[in-house]
Amino acid sequence: MMTLPREPWRRPMAAGLFAPLAALYRLGWWFSRCFHRGRPGRVEGAVVLSVGNLSVGGTGKSFLARDLAERALRAGLKPAIVLRGYRAAPGPRPLRVGSGGPPCGDEASEHAEASGADVWIDPDRLRGARAAATAGARCVVLDDGFQRRWQVARNFDLLAVDYGELMAGERLLPAGPFREPWSQAALADAVVVSGAPDGLVGEALRAGLPRPWRLGRVFRLDRVPAGLEEWPAGRRRPLGALKGRRVAALSGLGHPERFEATLAALGAEVLPWRFPDHHPFTPAELERQPRGAEWVVTTAKDKARLPAAAGARLKVFVLRARARVAPGAEFSR
Repeated sequence: MMTLPREPWRRPMAAGLFAPLAALYRLGWWFSRCFHRGRPGRVEGAVVLSVGNLSVGGTGKSFLARDLAERALRAGLKPAIVLRGYRAAPGPRPLRVGSGGPPCGDEASEHAEASGADVWIDPDRLRGARAAATAGARCVVLDDGFQRRWQVARNFDLLAVDYGELMAGERLLPAGPFREPWSQAALADAVVVSGAPDGLVGEALRAGLPRPWRLGRVFRLDRVPAGLEEWPAGRRRPLGALKGRRVAALSGLGHPERFEATLAALGAEVLPWRFPDHHPFTPAELERQPRGAEWVVTTAKDKARLPAAAGARLKVFVLRARARVAPGAEFSR
């Protein structure tokens, strides 16, 4: 089966080859930071929570954003999630995501379907957050808001990071996945680590992190299976239906191995079917599924990029998941 290109730093010897370019990137980041010194704009009438990362993706920030929105909903605050809307159809912004509207990107579509919150897309996060507050939101969650800290004032900053990427060291683009130096992690109110080894939580997790990442509160994030749905009909199946079944794990994610590991833990025989992050699937690509697969199983994020015609050719199921943050009681405070 064809192996599709991944991020350059995942290839052998990439870190060394791209080190000079990473040094130039760091210099460019520093100059950019100088231009973004100013007082961030405030969003009147709403609490603003930000979830972001220093790397290019795969840290679980979207799971965290939905978790915060759901907590706000349970607390009686009307929540809204504001994000860029990567690969959304062009048009006026800010745009409130709704059924029957133009394509708004996979993450925005997943938020709108699964979170119970209003969802707005706008590259200008301040404009989008103010539009959400004007529409009645009392808690605005910025998905991927850390890089916009100069633009929008927030009440709390959560920074998500992948454990494996931390253990590989501080490598800026294009030699590694990080968009900003690790020193910026100290600006967050708390760090949430995904992909950590089993059982590593609390002070044990903090102690194992590089120093810039353990200056504040540290939490662990796990993705917990929450349900299995037939696509596009939406009929629910028990998670136990995966046990002993040979499935093609269709994904366009930053870290597809976690999705595949979840399926394996549920008893499935997993055939990886990987594409680059945010990849728009085509009917021709989906004709070439792994040989011997009984079902195709994908994520809620990837489902938004499936062509409608695929449902007639493939037996597709969506594995839904939710965030579990530990220690839970401390995070709730």
